[in-house]
Amino acid sequence: MRVTSKKKGNCVVVEIGEAELNLTVSDAFKETVLERYASLGGGDLLLDLRQVNFMDSKAIGAMVAIRKAVAARKSRMGICELHPHVRKVVGVVTLGTIFDIFETRAEALAAYGAGG
Repeated sequence: MRVTSKKKGNCVVVEIGEAELNLTVSDAFKETVLERYASLGGGDLLLDLRQVNFMDSKAIGAMVAIRKAVAARKSRMGICELHPHVRKVVGVVTLGTIFDIFETRAEALAAYGAGG
């Protein structure tokens, strides 16, 4: 699973470097994100999905599990830079009620008090 991650203020930013989040990579996706989140000390979590152009139900389940882990630390989770196809999936399954959704990374970091 290709990801890059860094801490910006109290926000862990994880950029997913895969074009597809599906059945074959969803477990690795969840484990990798949670591992990076913990290793950077937790806080709010922002998933930058700019490179992801496909997401299936298994990946959505992984995102919900990640959200539960973040919420257990009394922190927030957001997603940003959504491809139009991913945005459509997010809208259909009403993930906007579970995650904060942002157009850009800078907008998300500003909302989480982590600067641009």
